[in-house]
Amino acid sequence: MLEVSNARPNVVVRDLFATPVLVCEWPDVVQLNAKLRAMILARRESSPGIVSSNRKGWHSESNLHRWNEGCIDDFLLMLNSAVSKMAAHMIPDAESKYLENWEIKSCWANVNPAGGSNRSHNHIHQGVLLSGFYYVDIGAVVHPEFAGRTILEDRSGVSQPCGLGHDLSSREYAIVPKPGVMVLFPSAQFHYVEPYRGEGVRISIAFNLGHPHLDYLSYETLREQGWWWSNFRGLMILKSKIPEKLHALWLFGSYFLEELSRPRAGMSLLKRIRITFDRASVDASDASDKSKNSGFADGALGKKRPLI
Repeated sequence: MLEVSNARPNVVVRDLFATPVLVCEWPDVVQLNAKLRAMILARRESSPGIVSSNRKGWHSESNLHRWNEGCIDDFLLMLNSAVSKMAAHMIPDAESKYLENWEIKSCWANVNPAGGSNRSHNHIHQGVLLSGFYYVDIGAVVHPEFAGRTILEDRSGVSQPCGLGHDLSSREYAIVPKPGVMVLFPSAQFHYVEPYRGEGVRISIAFNLGHPHLDYLSYETLREQGWWWSNFRGLMILKSKIPEKLHALWLFGSYFLEELSRPRAGMSLLKRIRITFDRASVDASDASDKSKNSGFADGALGKKRPLI
């Protein structure tokens, strides 16, 4: 019999799934930022923008990379350079095809006046691998914490010691806005923007990027839900569940006949009905999941996972 007190197990602790975050500070961008600022503020005057994660701030249409302005070309050159560096970090010894050919899926401007902020969100969308932002202007602030910091959230669930004076926000990483700073991260990274408390406006450009030769693993629970889901969740669940429940009822008929053909000594009819309905519900749910995931490319949800 094993004596635990004398046992010497072989222990391996692996730190899995680190999140790469690139922070790139561009020099000599005063003139470029002035042009970007003028362009964005002029567009804000002519467009109502859209509402997404922004609160009290202006969010442009998501086609900024196609705006017909010379300063956009300079910005895109900077973005291409930064994403190549990010790809080189994520893929050691990467071929040139992985460092180049990145596609901008969407790109937009954010203008936050005093009190403007962005709620917690991620940028998971079909084909989006990397996301990020570039600070154009932060107005006048008396303290860096008033500039509307971008907060990257730690959702790993890893425990840490707690006690008197322990600051839970220490689990978050705050990026202090500074004109000329560009940040890139995986699209699944949750983040939010603190309320801007300066004079003037806080201006940034955000973007989503994809690549034709790179894949990613997407989980349904991480996806941002749309307006209908946020405001009428019950109706949305009902809409998605009706076909599944109808399928379960259809399966129940044949499953119950099969159940009745089996001897179940001492088991009540009600319990046999419940067991059969549970079986039908599980099979209908599995069929529904397979249908939802059938559109994913090889290497996404269906990829084989390594054993560790």
